[in-house]
Amino acid sequence: MTDNILPGVKSAYLIRSGMGERYLVGGQLATLIARSEDTGGLLEATIMSGGAGAEFPLHQHARSHESWYVLAGQIELHLAGKAYFLNRGDYANIPPNTVHGYRMRSHYTRVLVWMVGGDAAKLFSSLGEPYEGFVPPEGVPASILAPSKNVAESACDIKFTGDDPPSTGLFNSFETRVPPAGMAPYVLREGEGERLIAAEQLFGFLAHQGNTNGSFITLTTMGPKGDRIPDHFHEKHTETFFCLDGVMTMWANGEELQLLPGDFLHVPPNTIHSYRLDAPFTRFVGMLAPGLFEPFFRTFCDPYEAYIFPQAPKPGRFDRVIKKLAELDLKLVGPPR
Repeated sequence: MTDNILPGVKSAYLIRSGMGERYLVGGQLATLIARSEDTGGLLEATIMSGGAGAEFPLHQHARSHESWYVLAGQIELHLAGKAYFLNRGDYANIPPNTVHGYRMRSHYTRVLVWMVGGDAAKLFSSLGEPYEGFVPPEGVPASILAPSKNVAESACDIKFTGDDPPSTGLFNSFETRVPPAGMAPYVLREGEGERLIAAEQLFGFLAHQGNTNGSFITLTTMGPKGDRIPDHFHEKHTETFFCLDGVMTMWANGEELQLLPGDFLHVPPNTIHSYRLDAPFTRFVGMLAPGLFEPFFRTFCDPYEAYIFPQAPKPGRFDRVIKKLAELDLKLVGPPR
């Protein structure tokens, strides 16, 4: 398995925190941790980081679907004519043809951006230039110049509206606490989402298949120190793991890996893998593409109203999974633990 190197072909690989293919874009650092060629064209993932005042002008994509997870700091998101103030753990769903842009509001802001149906590597290489550093530089103008915008529009799936995000102190409240039924732009406050429980692990749906036309699902997983889940693989979908808090151990392709906050693991189809949460509070977020694995969670889990995992959990219901195993994209390797 490659470590800290984007492989260029669909394969299992690990990217440690801060590593990846880096571009300087208008005073911001774009760190690519998954490109189209690394994931078989299924998804891309980029971490955007910058200081207060760094911005990305209003734009839209004809084909690309974005989703955001704020990792650090504060950001002003302008989405479909509304402005939202996002903090760590907040999430945004941005379907194609949605006008959006942002302005960073804290001195060090980091946002994990997934893109499906686009070409992030081409976009950021068009808008910026390769960069050797690991944090945004000081004293670089925090804006994207018109010539770079023109190059990107001619080469990539992006159309700039000609406007910067408007300056405003008025922000919309978060209208929803769970993802809506269909494809629409929306934001979720940290901890919100459709929550499901299985034994001691709490899953939070940030985007389900209906929000993405089946192209992906996004969810968080949190729990205490626990047991290793069964070894398994999937025949039809790719799974990603981005560690947010705590410590977790992953097994993939016969290797044992420890993931710390900021580490990213890409697991393509037919890769035997499993994980274990190793700290009293561990949380990770992942995108699974396409979104066909959603029925597994709805079979395995029960609806849950609380916002933290239980101290005295009920036993997991893997028996329900076994009964429907033929219907799920899940292949067990050995008996369930």
